[in-house]
Amino acid sequence: MAVNLKHLDLNLLVVFDVVYTTRNISRAANQLAMSQPAVSNALARLRELLGDPLFIRGRRGVEPTVKAHQMARTVRDALAMIGHELAPETLDLATYRRHFRIILPDVFEPILMPPLLREICARAPGVTVEALSVFRTDFQKEIREGKIDLACHVYPMAPAPDLVSEMLCDTDLVLLARRGHPRLGKGLDVAIFMALDFVVLVPELREVISASSDLTAQGVKRREVYTVNKLWAMPPIIERTDLVGIMPRWFHREMKKNFDLEAFDLPVKLANQHCSLTWLARNKTDPGHTWLREALSQAFRAHVNRTQAPLRKPGPRGRERRKHSALS
Repeated sequence: MAVNLKHLDLNLLVVFDVVYTTRNISRAANQLAMSQPAVSNALARLRELLGDPLFIRGRRGVEPTVKAHQMARTVRDALAMIGHELAPETLDLATYRRHFRIILPDVFEPILMPPLLREICARAPGVTVEALSVFRTDFQKEIREGKIDLACHVYPMAPAPDLVSEMLCDTDLVLLARRGHPRLGKGLDVAIFMALDFVVLVPELREVISASSDLTAQGVKRREVYTVNKLWAMPPIIERTDLVGIMPRWFHREMKKNFDLEAFDLPVKLANQHCSLTWLARNKTDPGHTWLREALSQAFRAHVNRTQAPLRKPGPRGRERRKHSALS
């Protein structure tokens, strides 16, 4: 059915876009600074105009119809184009209203979010952020569909013309153990490494980080005693047992504030980990999106600058334990 554009109020498309993103009438109303009845009324007008219900009730809000899914990207592209042409160059955070949906691994959340949340609470009362699970079947597809604004990830990605990736950091991996671990008093070589008991990440994350495949390629085995699905679960387990774990150097710098752990250079070479931000290319000049990306990048750079310090190399077996410790 053809739609007569002279009957189409642009505000209806704005409402549609926010409801599609939030999947919730109440949250959409809050983001749009409208009442719930006003949002419902706008949707009713758009439904009548398009001849489709657009959204149906779901368990936690509303779910888009096939028609809504089909038109969502076109609507978002059109609004972004109009906004880019008409919006002022400078962003007024005091009046800016937007709900961002981002993929954020749990390892990054306590690092990146506090500075951003302080900024939002102090200067951007109309901005809200929703962090989504890193376990997405195809987060690139969700970015392209406009369901996700930004992804912070360690997943390797093939170049794509419609996506932009910016590296947050490039870091190596270290071995973590509780201070005074009985098997690490005389240094760390391959034989000791293979005799240790490990806490490891679930297979989905192990594949991403590539440590397991690197070890296998070098013929180095490890005894995987316990599996966790969050990196933050590893430090307390390591501190309270004789299990050890492999994790990024910068993450250890953060953990040492709360856990009595020692870090050791690995006796085998593992590939560095690349942490990146990825977003849709058309959002590169979007003022709000640019502000979000820069805020997260600055938060991570500030963290790395605070915690960057050389890690001492463990000596050969037989030297004092203190010479093998990553940190005092």
